[in-house]
Amino acid sequence: MQPLQDIDVVDLTQSIAGPVCTQMLSEMGAEVIKVEPPSGDAFRPLMNGSLFTAYNNGKKSICVDLKTDEGRDLLSDLAAKADVLVESFRPGVLEEYGLDYETVSKDNEGIVYCSLSGFGQTGPYHDYPGYDPAIQAISGLMATTGYPDQPPVRIRSSLIDCGTGTNAAFAVMAAIRERDQTGEGDYIDVSLFDVGISWMSYWIANYETTGEIPERNGLKGIGSAPNGLFEASDGYVYMITMTQAMFERVCEAVDRSDLIDDERYLTMDDRIEHRSELREELQEAFASFTAQELETLLLESRVPAAAVRTIDEVVELPHLEARSMLTESYNPEADEPVDVASLPFTFGSDGDRPGYSTPPPEKGEHTAEVLEQFEYSGDQIERLRSNGAIE
Repeated sequence: MQPLQDIDVVDLTQSIAGPVCTQMLSEMGAEVIKVEPPSGDAFRPLMNGSLFTAYNNGKKSICVDLKTDEGRDLLSDLAAKADVLVESFRPGVLEEYGLDYETVSKDNEGIVYCSLSGFGQTGPYHDYPGYDPAIQAISGLMATTGYPDQPPVRIRSSLIDCGTGTNAAFAVMAAIRERDQTGEGDYIDVSLFDVGISWMSYWIANYETTGEIPERNGLKGIGSAPNGLFEASDGYVYMITMTQAMFERVCEAVDRSDLIDDERYLTMDDRIEHRSELREELQEAFASFTAQELETLLLESRVPAAAVRTIDEVVELPHLEARSMLTESYNPEADEPVDVASLPFTFGSDGDRPGYSTPPPEKGEHTAEVLEQFEYSGDQIERLRSNGAIE
């Protein structure tokens, strides 16, 4: 599926959130022109290039020096001809270069312009830098993660970054659809802060209703029991029971049917009240199984459960292979092929999963090619190169 195959995107983003957004647009068919400074995207070398490789597939790279007049004029020209511009500069910076929405939209009324930032374009925090871990802290997410007698814990994956990029891509697609109907472009303001707050929505609603502040629960799950991380003979398994039937199936699976009629565990409220005792009873039964044995036993009993796996075990999962959730890419920094995660959705009754059209680009790899597409002559390109505007 290539619904955006006639869409040109100017990508002025680095880090994770912006590249996630533009990678999704690219694999929906858009021509994404990744604009890098002469030194390249600052995130290229991090984690030996792995971070850049994961989120910059399907793009073309050009190197432009915004500190030169010719570089600014060049980007203004590209923006005037593009369908979409996505940027992740600190609020106000692009206004200094004449590349803010108000300026760009004067020459390109149909532009869909998307700004990604830590805290948004307005509000008292708008000028603050905001990276994923800081947003996990300020949004309340970190305060709910970890053990009650230990400091809060950061979720190590950059989930708010990835969620912000996904939300941005959705908003851009919606704005393109609106433009198809009205002919008018739009401005989109997406921030890590807003996404982090939106993900805490049910905790906010619960606080508004009860006045309760959520605490870190460690191994214990939320809202039901038994629910949490349990120890097997060689590892850990997370198990959730949300209904009476699930609880009964757990007890029967590990030959503890006696717990079903125990007065302490007759209802969900009873089980939550006596969570610790119930946990000890089940933990004793679970300890005779390996983590994978317990996972299989519970899943076959139709109880949601999963063994805790390290990344080397994850990439060997047969379900991952069956779902084609790894695809081959290339790490330009390490100069070697590498597997990365595929896009997390499929199209069609045959479950066709979009693959990455091209690997991440080398720094400035497509500068001349892109400018030729935008009708720059060879002499113009050479003049821009000699003046230091492009590399």
